[in-house]
Amino acid sequence: MRLEVGYNHPFEVREYKFNTRGLTNIDILFISDLHLNGYCGRLIESLINKVRRLNPHIVLLGGDYVDTKSGLELLSQLLNGIAVGRHVLAIAGNHDYFFGLKRIWQVMTDYGVNWIEKHHAVININGFNIRVNGNISEIAIPKCDINILLLHKPIDEKLFAGAYDIVFAGHLHGCQAVFWETEKGLYPGRYIYKWNVKHVITDNFIYLISKGIGDTLPIRYNCKKDIILVNTI
Repeated sequence: MRLEVGYNHPFEVREYKFNTRGLTNIDILFISDLHLNGYCGRLIESLINKVRRLNPHIVLLGGDYVDTKSGLELLSQLLNGIAVGRHVLAIAGNHDYFFGLKRIWQVMTDYGVNWIEKHHAVININGFNIRVNGNISEIAIPKCDINILLLHKPIDEKLFAGAYDIVFAGHLHGCQAVFWETEKGLYPGRYIYKWNVKHVITDNFIYLISKGIGDTLPIRYNCKKDIILVNTI
């Protein structure tokens, strides 16, 4: 167990395989809850380098990007480092509404990021269609080769079951302190938040919840920051 205080501690890459029965070797990277401020420079450098090494086809950004004006400058630096040559899609988190959604949206669009808050996009890769819904859980949607639901806050699986293959969410940060972990989730936070878990894996879909890569209050205990990589097989 480890206590971490500060903004620039290392993060882990949680890797998953998803069987699409035909759409192979597509890498999808999920990054959420950055909470950037002027002290996060080394974190952004590490994140840019990691994204470049992983070289995913798709990057999904799950909201809560900045906490301060200087954090907005670091968000620009991040997007400048990762958005060229790949599909990057983004939604809003609750903190983005507090900070100013228009300012976040402007930076995203300046770097060619596809802003899909309350919308969707269909991406074609190697002749396969991948649909991504952003913070909107529609059930009656056209079936693509992969249907992805990109959320900020986790929702109950009954609200999307049968419509999506891969679901991503963040927001909870693992509650920033994990004293023990079971197959049911991360504790003691799991007692308060049902979805304080890492994942739910079924025969029909995978539901992946990130612990985030940043915090407004930068204190964690045994709760490593993370990004999530899914490879289709």
